[in-house]
Amino acid sequence: MNPHVQAEAEAIQKSHPGARVTTIRDSAWGDDQVRGARAGGGQGLHDLRSEAGLQSFVAGLALPWAQGQRVVAALASAGPDARDELAQLAQVWARAEKGGVVPSRLVLSGHSGGFSLWGEAPGFTNGALTRGSLAQLAAAMPRAAAGVEDLCIAACYNGGETSVDAWRALFPQVRTVWAYDGSAPGTFSGATAHLARWEKATRGAVDGLRADRARGLRKGENVAVWSRREGHQTATVRASTAELRERQALGQATFTRHFEGRESVRDPQRGPLREHYNTLQSLLGRPEVSAGERMALEQARDQTLRVLFYGNVAERFQHTHEASLQRGFEALGWRAPDFSRLSRAEALARIQSFGAELSRRQPPPREAQRLWPLLTQGLRELRRAHIPDHWL
Repeated sequence: MNPHVQAEAEAIQKSHPGARVTTIRDSAWGDDQVRGARAGGGQGLHDLRSEAGLQSFVAGLALPWAQGQRVVAALASAGPDARDELAQLAQVWARAEKGGVVPSRLVLSGHSGGFSLWGEAPGFTNGALTRGSLAQLAAAMPRAAAGVEDLCIAACYNGGETSVDAWRALFPQVRTVWAYDGSAPGTFSGATAHLARWEKATRGAVDGLRADRARGLRKGENVAVWSRREGHQTATVRASTAELRERQALGQATFTRHFEGRESVRDPQRGPLREHYNTLQSLLGRPEVSAGERMALEQARDQTLRVLFYGNVAERFQHTHEASLQRGFEALGWRAPDFSRLSRAEALARIQSFGAELSRRQPPPREAQRLWPLLTQGLRELRRAHIPDHWL
């Protein structure tokens, strides 16, 4: 999902020159547009943003109709600018559904908070590909999913036991999983070296994998693996669940200060708030955490991540909703602020003033009333529904 996928693919190819590496990347033809076969013959461009485009693309895969409709549903479940990558995977996997062979080793690479993978870099944006959408495609193409024997999640926070179990559920014949119980290295800060070691460790029919295979490399201590023979392992000794719960309670005050804008994030990768985020992620990886506790932890995780990257959030919020902001504030006779230039404390103060003025007006102006949920559930509460992963 990131722009430097070719460098990661080349590292795998260099590790094993005889291997055949298939690379999937952001479409060169535009958001959610893919080139592929047409049902009547030849090649063409399919616009996956429309039902007609989805149907024409899947028709070109030449699958049985009922199965093709399941693939359509899987692609439709993906968010904006993630359908193109999922569709390219469907093109590769379609070979297995028709009796062919697909790669038995799969690398999923991108930014992650443990729920999805997305791409972001200066001058490059991409959508977020969720595990749910990948699961739907795997269920729609079961022969291909069963062909995956070794899985590498080259992304942050997917190495907890519950996360690894969730990934394993997509691929019933998987023998090994390599992931990260913490942050993962970037492409040019360690990922290529990690991938080369993973490639060597998973050649052939492998039933065992050690978590220390990246020892000596940057962020090698964050590697977590699972294998049929050894089960789940981490490269470092983990804190107990009781210790993590104590850390979570202590870190709540840190979160509150940042969430309320009383303290600013100086470095999203380091510091007390990042440590609190790490604690939440570690707790979510423990199978003994109850379903009720997990829901609260997931909400806390999502909000904390959005506070850490609030600068990105405010910029994308302003860019995406600029017209609605203009209409809503002008309906009150006010000039709309540029939230990308405001601190979180300043933004919260503007939202509070907007709400007070809105409640004073009877009847409330329609455009201001429409904007209010976006301001509160989005920028104030930082809910995933309004602040998507790929904004981070």
